[in-house]
Amino acid sequence: MKINPNIFRGYDIRGLVDKDLNPKIAEHIGKAFGVFLSRKGIKKAVVGFDSRATSPEYSQAVIKGLTWAGVDVINIGLNLIGTFYWSQYYLNCRGGVYVTASHNPVEYNGFKLANDFSETLVYENLQELKQMIEREDYEQDAKNGSVQIRDIRQEYFADLLKKLPITKRFKIVIDPSHSTAGVIAPELLKKAGCQVVESNSILDSSFPLGTPDPTSMAVASRLREKVLQENADLGFSYDADGDRIGIVDDKGNIIWNDVLVALFAADVLREHPNATIMYNTLCSKAVEETILKHGGKPFMWRTGHSFLKKKNQEVKAAFIGELSGHFFFSADFYNHDDGLYSTLRLLSYLAKTNQSLSSAIAAIPKYISSPEIKIYSADEYKVDLIKKINPALKKDFSGAQIIDDERAGDGVRVDFEDAMFVIRYSQNAPYLTIKFEAKTDERYNYLKKYISKLLHSYQEVDWLSSINLNLEALK
Repeated sequence: MKINPNIFRGYDIRGLVDKDLNPKIAEHIGKAFGVFLSRKGIKKAVVGFDSRATSPEYSQAVIKGLTWAGVDVINIGLNLIGTFYWSQYYLNCRGGVYVTASHNPVEYNGFKLANDFSETLVYENLQELKQMIEREDYEQDAKNGSVQIRDIRQEYFADLLKKLPITKRFKIVIDPSHSTAGVIAPELLKKAGCQVVESNSILDSSFPLGTPDPTSMAVASRLREKVLQENADLGFSYDADGDRIGIVDDKGNIIWNDVLVALFAADVLREHPNATIMYNTLCSKAVEETILKHGGKPFMWRTGHSFLKKKNQEVKAAFIGELSGHFFFSADFYNHDDGLYSTLRLLSYLAKTNQSLSSAIAAIPKYISSPEIKIYSADEYKVDLIKKINPALKKDFSGAQIIDDERAGDGVRVDFEDAMFVIRYSQNAPYLTIKFEAKTDERYNYLKKYISKLLHSYQEVDWLSSINLNLEALK
């Protein structure tokens, strides 16, 4: 079967609706993945989906393909990705498919394919699946798999609240940008005893306010305004599948998620002294400084939740955090990211320590930091572009620490004593990601001008694309 090979990305499948993806292609993905699972002795899979317009239809097509291949399916319907991962344990399903394009724009959809508990396919296995589909290397099972519909949401809520009871009545703003978390997060937080102010929580698959992305300045600024207007204790935003969060504190400060990585690390190290804490290359220098201050062992690794989860099988970190808002409380929960668990974990920490979020953040080393910036570069250009940028950075910053090995994976990190910046290409979309920080305004502005000038010198960068995010941070 002919299929766009570029939809098979670093750790999931993502493509344009009605161009790269349609129900027929989704069914073939289900057939191939069903055979892939069967060949590994896995004959049961859970299926769920996010609130995108095509997600219910694609999930039904995937189920048709899986059952054709003889795999029994438990359909949990509309849920968050964290609920999907949790359900693997609860329902004892090593296999699974979750239909989502995460934080990609509205015209995209895609699939996360689980082949073990808390584990999804990464590049090598996705390429194998692509080849199976291209060759139609799959055969119908002698007996079709069964389909069972299960509503497991209340059991999921009960488990989270048992693990993380909240002892303080917080006033919280929830803004999921009209995506999946809008019909799930408020209910959980009300059950936790919080006073919840819902903002943009009604589901609308057209994403009328733009892509649900907690790293977007537009989303963060909107959340800040609502927190201040409501005099709330803090605010949370979520992406479309709910594995990532964004936060604003009681004073209206936007807290980028690498700072939250540092805060969570301090919390985890209270309960797991001397533990290893893993974080991705995009994170602030404040993360390593906080880990060392609290007696932990810092371990930096490449960006991408599947890469981090895979590496943790070796590293055994108690906690993993990413700038994008993926958090894994591996020692206390499971080795996967769950935005609602992260939400409750933060509230639990603030309640236990009797702090406001702003006072807790004040203890973290301060850097002037950009948001996560995304600039379009086509899939066929972005990898070679990083190869061009790398020697330029080594030449211009010969005295800095250049990290371009396996830890960086898909980009370059430049570290100074008082600053750092990262330029990398995305594994799951056609863009570059940029992040920079410094101790002083002067140093920050120098890096901003340097990065902007450097990237403007390459024709492979499209400054007018609708995919671009937070470009104002480079002006």
